Amino acid sequence: MKTEELVLNKERSVTLTAYIQKVGNEFSNIERRPAIIILPGGGYNFCSDREADPIAFVYLKAGFQVFILRYSVAEHKAWRNPLDDYEQAFSLICDKSKEWAVNTNKIAVIGFSAGGHLAGCAATVSKCKPNAAVLGYPVLNRETINFYSTEAPDVTACVDENTCPCFIFASRNDNTVPIANTIEFIDALNKKGVDFECHIYSDAPHGFSVADETVNAMALDMCSRTPNWTNDSVQWLKEVL
Repeated sequence: MKTEELVLNKERSVTLTAYIQKVGNEFSNIERRPAIIILPGGGYNFCSDREADPIAFVYLKAGFQVFILRYSVAEHKAWRNPLDDYEQAFSLICDKSKEWAVNTNKIAVIGFSAGGHLAGCAATVSKCKPNAAVLGYPVLNRETINFYSTEAPDVTACVDENTCPCFIFASRNDNTVPIANTIEFIDALNKKGVDFECHIYSDAPHGFSVADETVNAMALDMCSRTPNWTNDSVQWLKEVL
């Protein structure tokens, strides 16, 4: 595997970290791999490391080419900067698809919290729609979005028949992003006939990432099934891509 870090916007400190696995030779059955773009959370104030490399390892193990986008945050978070960053990253991956052995018909995005909002925008209003989106404890409705950015779109209101398939996971007792964000979103998906799968766990803190003690000190106190989202999302992606 090789690792590359590309600067997409020096002024806004936007970077794309690429984890590229080999194909051919000993992997003779693989010519190109599916890809996933990771959008960490952080309230549009920073990009959480807890939702970067630990998430990358999940999808690398599953055979994906993995990309971590550290998009515009803090003083640079004004909309449409984060979505422009995503679209630039998506286009770059497509342009370098031969070099990076990416199947451009199998590019997914995963986002957490505010990054889940950005992933939701990718799924609904982006010019570069992914083939599937995974949203973790995402910010999706107008009331919650306003707390982070009054200019950013209401993702739930943007759902239409062209929204890509979505996998959503969250916790019922999230005290940071109310579960109504997820419930209202899946209702909108259902009404528009969009393929989705949703897991709402009974007890877990906001920002639980992969939900084990390597990233979250509260892992032992949360619902024991919460870590299942990683394998479930991988299997779901294999079905829909």
